[in-house]
Amino acid sequence: KDASGRGPAWANSLFEDNAEYGYGMRLAVDENRLLLKNLIEKILETGTTLELKEQFEKLLSLWDKTDTEAKLVRDKILELLPSALSVVYGESEPILKKINELKTYLLDKSVWIFGGDGWAYDIGFGGLDHVLAQGKNVNVLVMDTEVYSNTGGQASKATPRGATAKFAMAGKQLPKKNLGLMFTSYGYIYVASVNLGANKTQV
Repeated sequence: KDASGRGPAWANSLFEDNAEYGYGMRLAVDENRLLLKNLIEKILETGTTLELKEQFEKLLSLWDKTDTEAKLVRDKILELLPSALSVVYGESEPILKKINELKTYLLDKSVWIFGGDGWAYDIGFGGLDHVLAQGKNVNVLVMDTEVYSNTGGQASKATPRGATAKFAMAGKQLPKKNLGLMFTSYGYIYVASVNLGANKTQV
């Protein structure tokens, strides 16, 4: 939980569809934020309380930010919404009610896609490549055990050359696929590597 006591939302699909599922979540967030932005722009035309108007204007100027200033503006809007809902009327009333329904999208959300190396390197690689090639704001964490841990430890494309695994008892003949290098070649994907055994704090 964060300082406000909020836990992250969690959902899961078939493991081979992790990337596409997370991409769908990203698109949903983007669409809801676009709708919210349009509603805020509309209510600035139709009218709302002076205090809320000022905060909405500030938020629009910080729309793509998630820093402390943006969070303070978001918190102020959440504080002002209940009282504004009781005094706003006319064509502004349904707009403000819809803004209130979408208030969790006042700041952008961090979307994370989790999966193992069997998914990322092999069965789900096509989907992962497609999603990362879209340039959308998603984060991916590949938990690379270098074998198919979920199905008994068979060798995968993440298994290093010479390692033994089920179906590679004599040692794997081919080198490990360099997933990180492949994605850095796109030029707009940030890749980092961490090792749980080497540095838990860094992870």
